[in-house]
Amino acid sequence: MAQLSWLERLYWKYLSKPVSQRALFLHVLDNPLSSILEIGMGSGQRIAQLLAINAKASEPKPIRYTAIDPFESNPSANAGQPLLSLKAAHRILSEHGVKAHLIPGEPAGSVARVAHSVLPSDLVIIDGFWENGDANGQAIAQWLPRLCHVQSTLFVARSPGEPLVKVPVPNTAMPVQQTKAA
Repeated sequence: MAQLSWLERLYWKYLSKPVSQRALFLHVLDNPLSSILEIGMGSGQRIAQLLAINAKASEPKPIRYTAIDPFESNPSANAGQPLLSLKAAHRILSEHGVKAHLIPGEPAGSVARVAHSVLPSDLVIIDGFWENGDANGQAIAQWLPRLCHVQSTLFVARSPGEPLVKVPVPNTAMPVQQTKAA
């Protein structure tokens, strides 16, 4: 794909919506990704935008994408927020040429499985559950050092839908990015 034009860069820096995720978009513009872990996909719009930016910002290469989300069993569906089904999430990702590893369920039961089966990611997005005293927040805090490496970037929101904030990677994160054995 073609590189981003100056007009496209201007759009992503100053005009992209939602404004609460603009810092994340800027990070991907300047730091092309090879792996993403997302805890809480929301409506799926954010990952579609990130994949579009990443495809134009770097050489086309496969992206390893993993997501943990309740999908159809999401309690926020009752609150009037858009519900993303597992099938719709696969469709969004396949449109961008990404073979995804989607894990349905709450983070408390899924984070340990991901930490043992997926390599650390370049970008970790936690939409909700951050620093919560509940089982989900404790599970994320416990397994976060295995989910990222020292060069990872971590964007978090305390509650789903809040602005994403860049936070430092834990001191106990994996020392170097590992390559998967054949």
